[in-house]
Amino acid sequence: MKKLRRYFVVLCALVCCVVPAAAQGRVEIKDARFEPDSVLLGDHFDLVLEVVGEGNVAVGFPSITPEFAEGRIELIAERGVDTLSSKEGRYHLRKSWRLTSFEPAMYSIDSLGVLWTDGERIDTLFTHSPLTLEVAMIPVDTAQKTIYDIKQPLDAPLKLGEVGGYALSGLGVVALVVALVLLVVRKLRRGVVEKMAPKEPAHIIAIRELEKLSNQKLWQNGKVKEYYSRLTEILREYLDGRYGVAAMEKTTDEIVSAMREVEVEPKYITKLGELLSESDLVKFAKYIPSEECHEESYNTVYYFVEESKEVAEEVAKPEAQEIEGVTVEREEDGDEK
Repeated sequence: MKKLRRYFVVLCALVCCVVPAAAQGRVEIKDARFEPDSVLLGDHFDLVLEVVGEGNVAVGFPSITPEFAEGRIELIAERGVDTLSSKEGRYHLRKSWRLTSFEPAMYSIDSLGVLWTDGERIDTLFTHSPLTLEVAMIPVDTAQKTIYDIKQPLDAPLKLGEVGGYALSGLGVVALVVALVLLVVRKLRRGVVEKMAPKEPAHIIAIRELEKLSNQKLWQNGKVKEYYSRLTEILREYLDGRYGVAAMEKTTDEIVSAMREVEVEPKYITKLGELLSESDLVKFAKYIPSEECHEESYNTVYYFVEESKEVAEEVAKPEAQEIEGVTVEREEDGDEK
């Protein structure tokens, strides 16, 4: 048996029991015990302290601190003071603490102190005999060698609140998958339509963009740099679409060299080269050409597109002649009768 001598720090909130009696009071400790006094590791138990007295007195019970039993017994909850009886100048008080321990041992608390005063004197009473407590390990039957199977889970019915969240999550996943499938199908259909639609000729795109540029009236509103930037951009895009010249990635000199290789008419090679060089001065050297130059540059690009556009081969349809209500097609040579 291990004895632990530890006095409590007292003077916690005084619990007063006032009864009409003689001027001089008296207090005594009726009982102090662990309840129960034998527990298993981790079980809860109570420390109970009962005090009886008479007269006008105030009683102060001890406080359970972390140092109690060298910290091997832990406080879970401290209960208030219960008045078991109070009549004819006598009273019976009880104080208890809910405790636990995770260290198996035989504990012995030598004494507990209770402070009391009747206004004239202050005294401390101590328990007369040690308080014993046995904390034992959970018994294990080592003789039993039978290996039991794992217990099956309890068969509890499912509730809507338990499966509702999973159902909503599943519906959300299904909705997301459906949305992705629809998006993929739409993109595939759009791709098929784009592939089936004939590519718009480069000269039609260029003429349309030139007309937009003319309607914007950029140079007329003082936006000369923006005007030349857009004009040369239209020209570069047309060279790319019509001749396959990657003009957007080339310098002016490279574009001129490339035009010589793709059979652009010499007169336009010179004019377009001058236009691109003049545009570089406008964009990078803050050069401002005259208004006549603005119009001339526009016309140069416009007529170049018109004269260099690809002309689709027209398939000649056989002429039809109507003779006396009968339509007869002109046959090719060699079918004469």
